[in-house]
Amino acid sequence: MTPQILIIACLLLPVVGAVTSMTMRGHYAPALVAGIISFAASIILVVQTAGGHVFALHVGNWPAPYGVVLVVDGFAALMLAVCQLVLVASIIFATKTLSARFRRRHLYPLLCTLGLGANGAFLTGDLFNLYVWFEVLLLSSFAIMAIVPGKEARKATWRYVVINLIASLLFLIAAGLIYGKTGTLNFADLHRLFQKTEKSFLIESSSALLFGAFGIKAALIPLAFWLPRSYPQLPPAISALFAALLTKIGLYALYRIFGMVFVFDGAFPHQQLLFWLAIITMMGGVLGAVAQNDMRRILSFHIISQVGYMALALAIYSPLAISAGVFYLIHHIVVKGNLFLVTGLVEGHAGSSDLKKVYGIVRSSPIIAALFAVPALSLAGLPPLSGFFAKFALLKGSLELHQWAAAVAIISVGLLTIFSMLKIWSAAFWGDDLPETEPQPKVLLATSGALAAVTILLGLASGLFFRLANDAAHTLLDPSAYIRAVLGPTNPTLP
Repeated sequence: MTPQILIIACLLLPVVGAVTSMTMRGHYAPALVAGIISFAASIILVVQTAGGHVFALHVGNWPAPYGVVLVVDGFAALMLAVCQLVLVASIIFATKTLSARFRRRHLYPLLCTLGLGANGAFLTGDLFNLYVWFEVLLLSSFAIMAIVPGKEARKATWRYVVINLIASLLFLIAAGLIYGKTGTLNFADLHRLFQKTEKSFLIESSSALLFGAFGIKAALIPLAFWLPRSYPQLPPAISALFAALLTKIGLYALYRIFGMVFVFDGAFPHQQLLFWLAIITMMGGVLGAVAQNDMRRILSFHIISQVGYMALALAIYSPLAISAGVFYLIHHIVVKGNLFLVTGLVEGHAGSSDLKKVYGIVRSSPIIAALFAVPALSLAGLPPLSGFFAKFALLKGSLELHQWAAAVAIISVGLLTIFSMLKIWSAAFWGDDLPETEPQPKVLLATSGALAAVTILLGLASGLFFRLANDAAHTLLDPSAYIRAVLGPTNPTLP
């Protein structure tokens, strides 16, 4: 099957799943089938893009940069695969854990369109369509958050909507300014233009707006205040998907735009700012997590902390650091999504995620305890799990460039992460049996177990996955293959 057909499948299948689910009164089956097939297609794309191969689909056969182009490289393919994996897991959990209120509100069509927005953002080859796919993603997330009942949930929804609309406005203004200055928004074309000409004040200011927009979406401190107030209000099946997709797409955009289009070259004004914001985000997020006493809130703050690691990799901007950042993204999407799903298992089993009310799960349900232990230890960075290799590679990349502040932050935040995971373990899993517990459906245990197995596989086969991450990083740092795939070897804009 050609990459172009697989690209179409990754965009068409969520649409078919959403429409079919709506015609079946919101049934989950079409969404689940669409997610599984999309995941299979993305895995094939990972194989096809291995080694640095890049494939483009020119919509309507219009040549770039004049027409819409969809592009898949190693980075996009990896992101497609892991996000579709967590989407499928979230749909399975939603069928068993969410109330009828959610299911009758077209939840599954909205999950399909959420996946559609994510897939489109990964595959688009120009700035305007990146904005469009972001809006598809955000409108779906707005609608899902609006279903959550309660006063606090409504406040969280409004906060989430307003801050993301501000980010979208910054994004749109920046895109308009860049187009007015260059006459193009195609990633490959912009890269070539910026390599040939000096950056003007208009371009620098536009990049600053993009930096702010993506910083909000990625939840970098001080732009992350919305996240720990919003995500804990969502059911675990939904918060797992939001944790896996939303901030990671913001990070993907940062990597794509500032790693490939504008290029951090040491003199770029936002590189040093991103470096210190990343360290502050790491420290602020983990300290916020340590101060919490609810699993949902602890994990929400850890999203912020881990975003700092991935942003730091981009700010260091060496081949090893970028490879570590890509691997960290893949690892974190799987681990964080699974931790929220396990939180759902804990709530279903013990009736709460409050650490003051839950205890003894290791006795009443050793399976749930094991399912928590694997992603928790990986998040903390203990070998031989994926988190250890991600942090070790990033630490090595920082030491190679004598970035001592980054190295200290990586080690200290890692230790505090271990402490916060031990806090959950000692409070919720140790102790006597709870007086009343509920057994959890086997399909949910199997789903969480599958994600835990992926985490173990990422660690045991870290060499293979680091090669894929290195291929993705190479395409960002040297986008010549990307440019040839998009613009073609005979395009007049090429030398």
